[in-house]
Amino acid sequence: MADSLVLTGVKDVKKHTGTEMLLTRPKRGGDTHSLKEWWKTGANKCYVMCTVFDVTTSTGTVKLALNTKGESSRVRIDHDGSFNFSFYNVGEISRAALFTDAYELIEHYVFPSISGGKIMTVTPASGGVRPTTAVAPSSSAPAPTPTPTPTPAPTPSASPVDVEGYYPLYTTEADADAAGDGSSHSHTFSGVTYYMPNGVTYYHGDYNSGGGGY
Repeated sequence: MADSLVLTGVKDVKKHTGTEMLLTRPKRGGDTHSLKEWWKTGANKCYVMCTVFDVTTSTGTVKLALNTKGESSRVRIDHDGSFNFSFYNVGEISRAALFTDAYELIEHYVFPSISGGKIMTVTPASGGVRPTTAVAPSSSAPAPTPTPTPTPAPTPSASPVDVEGYYPLYTTEADADAAGDGSSHSHTFSGVTYYMPNGVTYYHGDYNSGGGGY
């Protein structure tokens, strides 16, 4: 997760390669945010106009503010997906700052127009803390399909009986079906219908007579 862009003026974003840095505008309208001078201590602070980006990192969202001066401002910003930023070809921008999502100062940057050389990174002694809660993925994987619990095979509720050498017989079709392959056939004796399961060894009149069954 990394991003790069070129900012010209206070709002024109070009050569944007990712989605982690997002230009934001104030709710009151306009293109720049009014922020207190973060590089000064004490109560006597003035306000400066800044271009602000919401930056998504691997552990949360922060805000990157740049003290842009107007249409002549320019800078290329590279972001590594964490909390590291690189600035190139800086023009008419003297400072930048990294804030928490609640605008608590984490660190700030002094650009060459003031530092006179390399970009300086300043970390205040009592500043905001970088977020540490992992960000959930933008697209969640589908929930796994639960494995269905197999339905237990039915068992007969009664024991089989022998009628005139016909065995096994059940008084209900459901019990006979449960005892065999799920199907059965019927036999009637003295006006009473019995059911014999299919798919098992059964006897037609020769049960207990030494027959081998069917």
